[in-house]
Amino acid sequence: MPQPDAIAWGTGKRRATTFVPSNPYGQLPVSFCRNVILILLMGVCTAGMSSRVLAQATPSDQISQVSVINALLLGQYQGTLPLKKLLLLGDFGLGTLDHLDGELIILDGVAWQARADGTVRRCEPEMTTPFAVITPFDGEETFDCPAVTSLEHLESMLDPRLPSRDAFVAVRVDATFDLISLRAVPRQEPPYRPLAEVVKNQAQWERKKITGTLIGIRSPAWVTGIGIPGFHWHFLSQDRLSGGHVFNCRFESASVTFDRCRTWMIQLGDSLETQGKNLNQDLSKELDQVERQRGTPSPTQSD
Repeated sequence: MPQPDAIAWGTGKRRATTFVPSNPYGQLPVSFCRNVILILLMGVCTAGMSSRVLAQATPSDQISQVSVINALLLGQYQGTLPLKKLLLLGDFGLGTLDHLDGELIILDGVAWQARADGTVRRCEPEMTTPFAVITPFDGEETFDCPAVTSLEHLESMLDPRLPSRDAFVAVRVDATFDLISLRAVPRQEPPYRPLAEVVKNQAQWERKKITGTLIGIRSPAWVTGIGIPGFHWHFLSQDRLSGGHVFNCRFESASVTFDRCRTWMIQLGDSLETQGKNLNQDLSKELDQVERQRGTPSPTQSD
């Protein structure tokens, strides 16, 4: 039987199955696959599926991921999946673009690029992504959120209202923000530097009194090395003129809608090409530098 380039895991009540896909760049070390063994196999999706079949095969409660986070942290910025195929897997998500050219924001089925110059533009279907997370957003519950004074405050308010921390959850927050702090990274060219070095030169800016949406994904702690544990936030303004990766925010009130995702699919393809770099590293410190920055940094741009 041919080996798949994409694998799907779920959290249904089925007997645990160990599944290690073939890797044209050499076998992944057993320790790297340790987290995979904890995941329950739900199905297989090959990279060669037609677009029509892929769209029909995507469960409404599936969260799909392109590549693994350790590959991105080590400098795998070459796009591997066209956005026209990515959008067949959902209508709500986030990630980055080929050459790490800004922040990818997917809201209401449309893909947007937040660039390092502070501009936002609608993505072309032929553009590609090296890393993204996406789901068909089907809100399970909506509730009002009272005033928050920081992004950390928001996360502490959300956690008790969301499903188990062992579940993947997509979170949409609609509000008029008193303040939001954003970033985007500039386009990179080979030879690629590690992501922790790239973000030292990221563009940062603030927006005040702006209406828009936080696009959030909360992943379990056990995805370490494969996905991004905890919350990951991007923002898109209502007028589609401002967006980026979120450092901080403040608002007086907001509407929160969440969607629990019960199946996790990872599409690998050629995304593990890292020029011989070891994916089996503990890059938690580097991930914290890249994704766990909280608070309001000194902006390079401002309203």
